Amino acid sequence: MSKNRSRRWIFAVLLAILFPAFAFHASCVAVLGPGNWGSGMEEKVPEILDAESNPAALRYQAEFAEAGDQTTPPVPQLPPGLEIPGKTLSADHDRQTGQWVVQTYEGERWIDQQHFYLLSERDDLPRELNLPTSMIFENPRFIQQGSKSTLALERWNSWYISPTAKLRRYARSWFDETLRPERSLYLCDLETRAFTYFSPGHTFVVSPDATRGAFLRSGATSSGFYSLHIWDFTSGEIKTVLSLHESDPGSGRSFDYRWSADSRALHLSGSTAGFERRNAQRRDLNHVHIVGTPGLYGLN
Repeated sequence: MSKNRSRRWIFAVLLAILFPAFAFHASCVAVLGPGNWGSGMEEKVPEILDAESNPAALRYQAEFAEAGDQTTPPVPQLPPGLEIPGKTLSADHDRQTGQWVVQTYEGERWIDQQHFYLLSERDDLPRELNLPTSMIFENPRFIQQGSKSTLALERWNSWYISPTAKLRRYARSWFDETLRPERSLYLCDLETRAFTYFSPGHTFVVSPDATRGAFLRSGATSSGFYSLHIWDFTSGEIKTVLSLHESDPGSGRSFDYRWSADSRALHLSGSTAGFERRNAQRRDLNHVHIVGTPGLYGLN
């Protein structure tokens, strides 16, 4: 009898501890979302180096000074006479194959009635990609994986949904990693049309030679904290460059980045509230990261 009482006492204590903890966790997920669950975000404080210590950094200093403040590349001009239904949102051109990809929409918002068309310079008849209509995509970009061209897209799967929907999605995400990040990267094989999930990530910027790309990772709670990564398309390796805060969390991204003409360096501009999650220290950004070297070089 005493053994049974002892077991009941242990179960009662465990229930008294675990149930409130579970209820609190579920409440946080229902209200705030899962935070950094599945975001792949990392905290990495970069080493700040003097550009004078590296002649290559000085060359990039001149390049980015001449380029001015423009960080967002213009949308390529579509071939003359091309008629595609809907409003054009973005486009990209693959110089190696001559193909174009064009994203359009037909509703009032860019997420309404999305369409993605492939067009070859040898054939002026657009072919629509058969992407899942239940998903929202943007920023289609050609990438070069060896001698093969692949299409990368960003998926937006917002956590700003009802509390019950958050809990359902959170439970399912334990068995399906694609449901965890709010923004993620997908790949579409242009030969087989196979469509696969690749990684958490967003704000994808491809280098001029299409052999590597830079992107951000961030949580689902809009905390304004990000990590910046470089993905080598040939090797598949992803390296973390740094982490950083928005200057004014919640007001939008206060920094931007762009590739050098030779695809070997990434320039950061704007401002940040610091590189550490819990240590705010505002600084202006005019720095360059050279692929294959550590840290950031400060530019004058």
